[in-house]
Amino acid sequence: MKTCLLHARTFARLRPRLKGLDAAVRFVTIDDAGKAHDGWTSTALADLPPLDMAFGSSDAFFAPSVREFMTGLLKSPSLDWFQSAAAGIENPALVMIGQKVKHYTTNHTQAESMAEWALWQALDFLRAGPAHRAQQAAGQWQRVKAREIRGSRWLVVGYGSIGEAVGRRVTALGGEVTGIRRSPGPATGAARIVPPSALMAELPGADVVLLCSPHTPETENMANAAFFAAMQPEALFMNLGRGALVDEDALIAALDAGRPAFAALDVTRTEPLPPDSPLWRHPGIAITPHDSSDTPGTVAGADETFLANLTRYLQGEPLKHLVDRAAFVSG
Repeated sequence: MKTCLLHARTFARLRPRLKGLDAAVRFVTIDDAGKAHDGWTSTALADLPPLDMAFGSSDAFFAPSVREFMTGLLKSPSLDWFQSAAAGIENPALVMIGQKVKHYTTNHTQAESMAEWALWQALDFLRAGPAHRAQQAAGQWQRVKAREIRGSRWLVVGYGSIGEAVGRRVTALGGEVTGIRRSPGPATGAARIVPPSALMAELPGADVVLLCSPHTPETENMANAAFFAAMQPEALFMNLGRGALVDEDALIAALDAGRPAFAALDVTRTEPLPPDSPLWRHPGIAITPHDSSDTPGTVAGADETFLANLTRYLQGEPLKHLVDRAAFVSG
């Protein structure tokens, strides 16, 4: 029998769909207080048993007991498979798990919610949301010139699952999308795919620039002074990737100089963003607290990914979204 660790809320949500597995899997849970229980019987456990697998759901990642959850995984001598609800693997705790576990799988269903964030921010910018809200607050009735997604040109840097989800939506609304990624060839939602070496040449032609890249030594501070200077004065800059992709001082200086026109950030270099950060108060920046994927649909999608991979795991079939162990080797 295999033993699987879940957060208590995750197990409660999935329990009806896990029936029939009681002979194959012992589910162990950790609650918000860090207390362990047998999932099927609710019996309290003094210590976690050796674990074969675990689901790092958003319940676990954002719970007060996340330390106990992660420590239990790292101390387990038999951990074979870890399913993450996240797509990224850069978090130091996830890197440690990736170095330990034999099979590490990710989840990419949050791309749909994140794509809606990008459309929300772009529509608010193009349709002059800040100006309209200011006029409403002042009781002023005055027409405001606005723009459309139709005919807009988007540059999506890091054209993976998030980029494709954005590209499908933008294309359906009449925009044109250019994706930047290392692998050539056509991609859903993009009119063109170009290599990273073409970035600076593509920036001047884009009305909207969206970062979706992971944080690597090559991508750190990729959005720097030269990057922003190459953008159109009336363009929108957005970051859905990682905060370290952006030189935030250069961004503020660029906005003050009028190029680009506005920035929307779901990620920042330091998270949580300190209250005294100038990013909070800059009139040309919209900030959300890294919650673009925080929707019921994302939770449901991650659950489906886990359940599908659980079936494959128990049947000895190849797992989906498997990460090469070399990706966790510290350099």
